[in-house]
Amino acid sequence: MNLQINIQKIFQLLGPGIVWAATSIGVSHIVQSTRAGADYGFALIGFILLAHVIKYPFFLFGPKYAGLTGKSLLDGYKSVGNYAFYLFLSLTLITMFFVQAGVTIVTSALAMNLFGDLLSLSGWAGLILLVVCTVLIIGHYKLLNNLLKWMMLALAICSIIAWFAAVGRLGLTPSGDAPIISLTTGASIAFIVALVGWMPTAIEVSVWHSLWTLSRVDKPSKEAANNACIDFNIGYVTSLILALIFVSLGAMLMFGEGISFANSAAAFAGQLIGVYTKALGDWSWLLMAIITFVALFSTTFAVADGFPQVWRRAFTLVRSETNEAKANAAYIVTLLVLALGSWWIITYFSRNITILLDFVTTVSFVSAPIYGWLNYQVMMKSEIDESEKPQGIFKVYTLISLALLTLFSVFYLWWKFIG
Repeated sequence: MNLQINIQKIFQLLGPGIVWAATSIGVSHIVQSTRAGADYGFALIGFILLAHVIKYPFFLFGPKYAGLTGKSLLDGYKSVGNYAFYLFLSLTLITMFFVQAGVTIVTSALAMNLFGDLLSLSGWAGLILLVVCTVLIIGHYKLLNNLLKWMMLALAICSIIAWFAAVGRLGLTPSGDAPIISLTTGASIAFIVALVGWMPTAIEVSVWHSLWTLSRVDKPSKEAANNACIDFNIGYVTSLILALIFVSLGAMLMFGEGISFANSAAAFAGQLIGVYTKALGDWSWLLMAIITFVALFSTTFAVADGFPQVWRRAFTLVRSETNEAKANAAYIVTLLVLALGSWWIITYFSRNITILLDFVTTVSFVSAPIYGWLNYQVMMKSEIDESEKPQGIFKVYTLISLALLTLFSVFYLWWKFIG
């Protein structure tokens, strides 16, 4: 009885953390992790684990700061200084269209795979973005937030079943000899950067998470912060487990067979679903086609809400006098501009889906230390109690993580432009 009550309590706590997970368990997991296994076997698991470890504190600061202060990280950037606030907004403006295009194009490819070529890839993207914009403007996001809990649960259960089925048939070994990963070869470096860039997701999503958390915080307190952190930690652990499952499926079912992911969107989506059907059997095709589409659709939905939420909040922070109607107008205008801009990019890049995905994930990789440093500055310079700021071992861990993010980014830029 107590166990049932505890499970129900935990499930009720789930909210922004599941929305955060929805942004993660999409391109970075279903696509990039599976590609990692297909191309490199189990060789890149260490990088997936490392990415989760060194990004963790900077994601945690989002819900914790919101729960303690009743403010978003964007408010925190403003309090640190206008330079931090406008630096974040500048980076957001540069990347937002490509990020939205990256998640939407995969969702569109899965829609083509599920429903057929009734529309072109660009047509499916336009339809998906139209549905997303309509639902967000009408205000039904809270309904989808509840549905996301069941979507993520269904995806997790099916992925775990597929993993056990693959292990039962093939054993926990890749289908070919382990490749050599070298940090001196262009192909290895480029893919590792693309993998880690959105693993588990981009650090700037921590700002969105803080904004989503505010919708659940009635009164700022340590208890509110603890609940928000529990919610986040559940989403984070789920993200890590699924990342390992997807790379394992790619390694066991595709690696060593001379199969690489296609650049064509339709073929790309078919290969993703094929990973599941190879493990579970042909009967699972429709089920997994629907689940993967829903998972990527939820990612598209979460990203489409995240960027406008940032600009909505920014608008209220830079205007001394504003009201709810004007803030909502800023949200709607940003949402529509984002949808149109990302649709144009998808139309341009529709013939080579992997190039677009690798580009946006690489940008996130390079900018990660900037976002990590901004989040750290907010936690250290904000008005929260000293006991809640990073200190002791956790502070050392955070600084080491920030140093590693910076080192990796500098190494990549040196290799790309000088080395």
